[in-house]
Amino acid sequence: MFPRDLFDDSHSLLRRQVAGFLDEEIVGLHRNWSQARYVPRDIWRKAGEAGLLCRSLPAEYGGHGRDFRDSVVIIEELAARRLPGLPTYLQSDIVAPLVQRLGTAAQKQRFLPGLCDGNLLGAMALTEPHSGSDLHAFRSFARRDGDDFVLNGVKTHISNGNSADLIIVAARCDKAILGDQPGFVLLLVKAGRDGISRKAIAKAGMQALDTATITFEDCRVPACNLLGQEGLGFMHLMQSLVAERLVLAVFAQASAETLLRETIAACHARQTSAGTLLDYQHIRFRLADLYSDCSANRAFVDQCITAQLRNRTDPKAACIAKLRCTENLKDIATQALQLRGAAGISEAEGERCVADLVDASVQTIWGGSSEVMRDLIGRGLVNLL
Repeated sequence: MFPRDLFDDSHSLLRRQVAGFLDEEIVGLHRNWSQARYVPRDIWRKAGEAGLLCRSLPAEYGGHGRDFRDSVVIIEELAARRLPGLPTYLQSDIVAPLVQRLGTAAQKQRFLPGLCDGNLLGAMALTEPHSGSDLHAFRSFARRDGDDFVLNGVKTHISNGNSADLIIVAARCDKAILGDQPGFVLLLVKAGRDGISRKAIAKAGMQALDTATITFEDCRVPACNLLGQEGLGFMHLMQSLVAERLVLAVFAQASAETLLRETIAACHARQTSAGTLLDYQHIRFRLADLYSDCSANRAFVDQCITAQLRNRTDPKAACIAKLRCTENLKDIATQALQLRGAAGISEAEGERCVADLVDASVQTIWGGSSEVMRDLIGRGLVNLL
């Protein structure tokens, strides 16, 4: 829909390969997964075999040694087909890179190959019931006890939370590194340990996406599973949060382009006494606004991708990208339903439009709500003076 110069022939080949795998293995089954609120584990292994996971990791761990553009291709193809139940980006661009960046040699050898081939499913446990994604208000606590950490707390709305084998948990700790700031730890928690209970969350949107509440009650985690430095967990998370917001922006932007293209086609096809909907000036104005915002977002997101490739990530830019793309997506989903008239709420087309609107609303919430993004952007404005 928009001109781009990010990719080369290898990415075009990858896009065709990813599209073929998704069309053959996922598209026909995803609706059933939404109804069952469950994605079979063997799909993750198939995704690993097809090369959809952790492509930026070195070959020694089972990766492909490629860059972030491969992940962008995969994310865009997932979004274009409305497949939120297989969040490869969580595995490939958040969990695995965090282990690669902070992990010991033993941790990398133990966990990264499984994350690459899909035999190990990862999750990030940050959000809490009383604090959302506000890390400063976390109540989860990891107390050092000899060669273990004793972990207590509740994490909620965790993607892959009910089926993950490896959960990276952020919690407060006794050790403070930065003056009077509270210390944090990141712990690599294997899901089968005593003291862990998980409960799936039934959702109105993105129903195939495994989402759960995870409770830790005196869960003993070996100190050798500490990821990074004790007390510096908060600092370790900053880069991960930038990556998360960028991949969610990529997903939202691709979703927006798909919905906008379909909406324009529906308006062109819908006949009235005066012609098609596109013959009405006010309809063209409405679509022009959506297209203009989508076009600007595409340019900005690609700029953020380029910065990521150069290791020049900007937390504020990632927040802006996530905010703009998800809000634009919700606007497009709203108009997609409205412009179809009664068809937007009737039968298969209406079911899809309603699902698109609810799923778009999810995207303005997950990974930090639009209000959180605005607050983070606003707090940094004084630095521009």
